[in-house]
Amino acid sequence: MSTHTRWLVLVIVAASASDARADVFAFKDLEGFEKCMRLDHLVETTRTADGEQHRMLDGSEIQERCVDAAVKLLGPTKDKDLMFAFVKATTPLAGLARALPLVSVLVDTALPMCNEIENYDVMMRPLDDPPDRWAFPRARSIIKRCLADKAFRKDFLEEKDSADKQRAENACAILREEKLVKSCKGSK
Repeated sequence: MSTHTRWLVLVIVAASASDARADVFAFKDLEGFEKCMRLDHLVETTRTADGEQHRMLDGSEIQERCVDAAVKLLGPTKDKDLMFAFVKATTPLAGLARALPLVSVLVDTALPMCNEIENYDVMMRPLDDPPDRWAFPRARSIIKRCLADKAFRKDFLEEKDSADKQRAENACAILREEKLVKSCKGSK
């Protein structure tokens, strides 16, 4: 079988499998979200004037869309416990940074949730990398909102003295932007 024929067979098989999961992003509960997050591939079909186009989505793209759909589902609910359950389900399935949009909607609903260790870990993880990575700007935005909470601010001030040099530099930069410190130990 030629490579082209194998690819065509794969697309047809995957397309038929994806029809059963066409509404994978239309979940209504945590169980549906977890199923969505566990998908490792999906064929997206787009109808065009000339027919249909098929595109294979990888696990990362699927997870990003699952989280976006969860944010849309959860935002109007204002149910902090449900939002927190989604955050806790996301981190083992996709890693800490993928949960940032969920933490964002959660802290907008209940600022004290900034202090939950799972949420704090999600926000701090991007600070371990250079600030030009994709997750850093989103984490910085959430952290700045969380700094309005006294308990969070107290904990975050300690991050400027972290043993992890990158985290300490990033935390210091955020604190300086917010005019909470003028300088940090070891910073320029």
